[in-house]
Amino acid sequence: MRTFIKICISIVVLVAWYIGGLYFMQDMFIYYPTKYHVSPEEADLLAFQENTIAAADGTELMTWYAKGYNDKPAILFFHGNAWQNSAFAEQLLPLVDDGYTVLMMEYRGFGGSEGKLSQETMYADVVTTFDWLKEQGYDKIVIYGYSLGCAAAVGLAHQRDVDGLMLTAPFASLYQLVGEKPVPFAQLVLKDRYPSDELITTVKAPTLIVHGKKDRLIPYMHGQKIYDASGAEDKQLFLPDDSNHHSIYYKQENLPYIQTWLDEHFGQTNE
Repeated sequence: MRTFIKICISIVVLVAWYIGGLYFMQDMFIYYPTKYHVSPEEADLLAFQENTIAAADGTELMTWYAKGYNDKPAILFFHGNAWQNSAFAEQLLPLVDDGYTVLMMEYRGFGGSEGKLSQETMYADVVTTFDWLKEQGYDKIVIYGYSLGCAAAVGLAHQRDVDGLMLTAPFASLYQLVGEKPVPFAQLVLKDRYPSDELITTVKAPTLIVHGKKDRLIPYMHGQKIYDASGAEDKQLFLPDDSNHHSIYYKQENLPYIQTWLDEHFGQTNE
């Protein structure tokens, strides 16, 4: 009997250590900022310039900014959960070449931005960058997110009246995505849930969603769920058969859908 009790106690202690470890180390499994900062000059992406914006609490946020034509909307872009702007900017150059202003916000703790990323700080900082664009005189702003950046984009569109929303490989919620992974109890201790499937119901702006059917990191059913939950009357969903989580963005397999959608909604004129 004593042996059985000792075994039970040992199991309880191990489970407690495991759950505690998951709770305190979860950010290490969710966010992967690079340890160094790469500037546009170092990345040979001279279409962009760095610009810092002060968050509501005074934290300095690094952004990359490329100015386009005055008669086209600005595009506010949010990247995935790893690396920094320099790893995502090249794929945005076709939009810059098309005359769109592009602003890339760097999350806290990533690529020159101070602080630490969390759901709370993300939802606050995206509003700060949006309001900064408005202060620069941009009447129309389209929000564009990739992977984790879709949670930032939806969170912003929930808080501000945006002119368009473009999502590449979104998850319905981080809570649901974590629950689909083989990590016991991870949902139980998750701090940042990013409930995009709830927030998207309030978004009325024209919405485009592109999600590869071969995406194994975030299965395309998440994109379908976001589409179904969206409160927009004008919404489109494209599910390319041969695209995965990386090729849909890095091989620009989403670009034809994005460029066509932008032209349809905002025209092709420039100044």
